Amino acid sequence: GYRASQDADLRPGEHSAEYFALDDGGRRALGVPRVAPQVYARETGAMIEGLATLAEATGDPSALAAAREAAHWAIRERLRADGHYAHDAHDADDAAGPYLGDSLRMSRAFLALYRASGERTWLQRAHEAMRPVERFKLDLGYATAVKGDTPIAPVASVEENIALARHANLLMHYSGDTTLRAVAEHALAYLAQSSVALQTLTEPGILLVDRELANAPLHLTVVGARDDPHAALLYRAALAQPGYYKRVEWWDRAEGPLPHADVEYPKLRKAAAFVCTERQCSTPIFEPQGIADFLTAAQAPPL
Repeated sequence: GYRASQDADLRPGEHSAEYFALDDGGRRALGVPRVAPQVYARETGAMIEGLATLAEATGDPSALAAAREAAHWAIRERLRADGHYAHDAHDADDAAGPYLGDSLRMSRAFLALYRASGERTWLQRAHEAMRPVERFKLDLGYATAVKGDTPIAPVASVEENIALARHANLLMHYSGDTTLRAVAEHALAYLAQSSVALQTLTEPGILLVDRELANAPLHLTVVGARDDPHAALLYRAALAQPGYYKRVEWWDRAEGPLPHADVEYPKLRKAAAFVCTERQCSTPIFEPQGIADFLTAAQAPPL
């Protein structure tokens, strides 16, 4: 896992402007500010998602390996019997938990790992991590925590409901589980209240939720054997297409149908990529550069 924070000062309570004015060597000669020992599922999930996204954008295998390692740690050390991810090792003693952010962040991490690797086990993990979400349900939206023995009841967070709505909707497109759509819509019902939506006029996340729920993500699928080098090149090219709101999948027929098998692809003699919308798919694309070329042409205004 990953530790969550580091002190701002070299010595607790002592202003460190002069310390941070030094170069790297000068700072190291004096010491390094204390790193907090706590390892939380939420922050570890954020790091996994970041590493998987880095691997997706750059093809860096070391980033993907680090993401996998941290994910296995979280499953081993933070997954509880009821399916939620504990905040820390002492979660059972915390009167205020469990917390929505821990399971949500881990589900996002697993989905990012699925997209970066094409390995189905991570999609299954992402889906399973969302199952406890109903425990956080309010009349509108979702609370930051399950009400425990504390005198103050947890409330909904704008940031977490935005993240939950966007993730649940995207995971629905990957998994085909339509109950996740209801989760996204329930979070949006909270966000759409004028008292919430107008509270922070600079928050674009609510508009992103509305747009994403109204439109299917960009859908890129590579059909080819897992051990086919050319299929791997096509998948790398598909991952390199910019944007968060996209559904990228690698289908090896030997693994059985895709989890959300909503498109019928032709059987071909060699690996191919397809770009699909809600209405139709492209013809087979056999060269990696062809994916970007197709998307550029599709977005060009008519002459």
